[in-house]
Amino acid sequence: MSEEWLMRQEPHAAVLVARGLIEHPERLDHVLLDDEEGWFVSDGSEFGEDPELDEEQFASMCLHDVVELVPQLTALAKLPAGMGADWDTDGSTWVLISPLVPSDDEEARAYREARIAAWPHAGSPMDEVNLSLGLMEISTASDAPARGVRYVSREEDGTWMFVGFEVADPDEETEVEVDTLELGHVAELYPDVVELLDAEPGEVFFREAPDAEWLQVIDDGE
Repeated sequence: MSEEWLMRQEPHAAVLVARGLIEHPERLDHVLLDDEEGWFVSDGSEFGEDPELDEEQFASMCLHDVVELVPQLTALAKLPAGMGADWDTDGSTWVLISPLVPSDDEEARAYREARIAAWPHAGSPMDEVNLSLGLMEISTASDAPARGVRYVSREEDGTWMFVGFEVADPDEETEVEVDTLELGHVAELYPDVVELLDAEPGEVFFREAPDAEWLQVIDDGE
């Protein structure tokens, strides 16, 4: 290939694609990356209980061809397995989604149990945590600022909050708009927070710049 390959999956990896996107890629709605790093790219269509109807709605294509059809996908090259993203056409932005509706088959249960067993921190990698909206979005714009976590707190009840640099000062904000992801996915998306994941309930950390050291807030920052 003449251009650098950005995806971590092989160019000829099979991808399940909604057939409607082949003629109308502008109808892109959402994507999913399963536990085995297989992509599903949809125009909003979902699988049903009728195999014949599913075959009419979806086709298998190689990842290289899908990237040519939907180049926005390359912005998700580092998306952790088991996550997904909704496409916001107006903002040319992916909005991360997690967790996905879990399958209850034996293989899926074994995968979840393995994730929990390998998790070296308190709680579970599947714990739901709060993130400011800027940390939930991945822009496809070439001049988009780098995303980074500025503020991390673990509430007294153990709930986590992660706030990005798009919020000027979390301590001065009366409200920070948030959405949720799995804690394990946050650790993969933002590995520089991993060193804080053994924090005790009530502890708060911040940093002045994305490459600065984490500082612990003591006595409300005084």
